[in-house]
Amino acid sequence: MNEGSKNISDEAERPVPTQPALVRSARLLMAFLERNRQERRLRYPFSLSYPHNCCESASLTFIYLLEEKYGLSDVLLFMGANSRDERHFWVGAGNCFYDLTAHQFPGHEPVIGNWVHELALDEFPDWSIAARREIVDRARVIELYRSGVIPF
Repeated sequence: MNEGSKNISDEAERPVPTQPALVRSARLLMAFLERNRQERRLRYPFSLSYPHNCCESASLTFIYLLEEKYGLSDVLLFMGANSRDERHFWVGAGNCFYDLTAHQFPGHEPVIGNWVHELALDEFPDWSIAARREIVDRARVIELYRSGVIPF
């Protein structure tokens, strides 16, 4: 091997995920988060009230799994705010939005792979990218995923 060549044999090559694969993974995670209210396998802030008040935690869990399973590195955690000082979080990945807790708001369904996020546009118009990731234990999420407890 040339001195300048990179040995990638230890790195798992992952195919670029298709949009249907991302949608399927999001739906599997949502079903797990719903069951987790009773099973309590994954503890995170407001885990017992999913989908209410746990948008940041659910979004971070989704991000960790997108990074782990698909090797995505350009996944963003968005935080929206409004004039009532309310905040809401959702995920941007592959030029689409994923809001696994949008159904906590009357008249809204989860946002799974949409190019437009009506709830964010209408109710949380002041967007920023959130960098904070410590409220959900990434290692625990990955451990539960790898052991088959969290389907994705």
